[in-house]
Amino acid sequence: MLTKRKKKVLKKVVEEYIKKARPVSSGVLVRKDFPKLSSATIRNEMMDLTNEGFLFQPHTSAGKIPTSRGFKFFLDNFLEEKKPSRLEKNIFLHIKERFIEKRKRIKELAKRLAEISEEAVVVAFSKDDFYYTGLSYLFRQPEFKNISLIHNISEVIDHLDETMKNIFDRIKEAKILIGDESPFGNKSAVIFDRLKIDNQKVVIGILGPIRMDYNRNLGLIKFIRRLYERR
Repeated sequence: MLTKRKKKVLKKVVEEYIKKARPVSSGVLVRKDFPKLSSATIRNEMMDLTNEGFLFQPHTSAGKIPTSRGFKFFLDNFLEEKKPSRLEKNIFLHIKERFIEKRKRIKELAKRLAEISEEAVVVAFSKDDFYYTGLSYLFRQPEFKNISLIHNISEVIDHLDETMKNIFDRIKEAKILIGDESPFGNKSAVIFDRLKIDNQKVVIGILGPIRMDYNRNLGLIKFIRRLYERR
C-alpha cells in the first residue's frame, strides 16, 4: 500500500511527465507541488516509488519517469475525464450535422479527432473494415525519435486488420489499454470506445505513446459517444 504522500508524488510525476515528456526531478516537484517539504524528502519518496516499480530513472543524473505500472496506478486512482472545450464540441457537432453519408461523416470525425488530440485515430466499421488517420501527429511525439519504436508501430499498422478483428467485439464501452495490454505495442496506449451510428456499431480509438493525456483524450472520445447517442 502506498502512503497518501507517495500517491500524490506519483500523481504529480505522471502529470508532469505527460506535459513535458522529460524526466521529473524532486526539485521540480518541490517548487510546484510540495513547497513545504525538502527536496531530499521528495527524492526519498521517489526512490521508494522506483524500488516498488512505479518509476524508473533512465539515466544516472536524470529525474524519474513513470513505468507502465505507474501509469496504470494513475489510471486506477486519478483518471478524471476532462470535458472538451466549447469550440471542440462545436467542431464535432458540425460534422454530425453537415455530413449525411455515414462513412464520410465518421472519416471526417476521425480526422478532426486526430487533429485535436494530436494522436493517431483508428476506426473499425466492422471486423474486416477499418480506417486510420493522424500517423503524422503520432510520429511527432518525442518518443518516436527512437526509430525502432516507429518501426514497431508501423508493423502493427500494417496488420491493423488482424488487430481490429481481435478487438472489435471486446469494446462495449470506453476502454484504455496501455503497455503490455495495448495491441499496438508495449510503448503505446489506446483509448477505445463504441459508437452506434444508424444502428451500426463502430469502434473508434485514439492511439498514442504511453505518455498520452488520458484525461483529455478520454473526455474527447466519451463526448463523441454521447453526441451520437442523442436522438
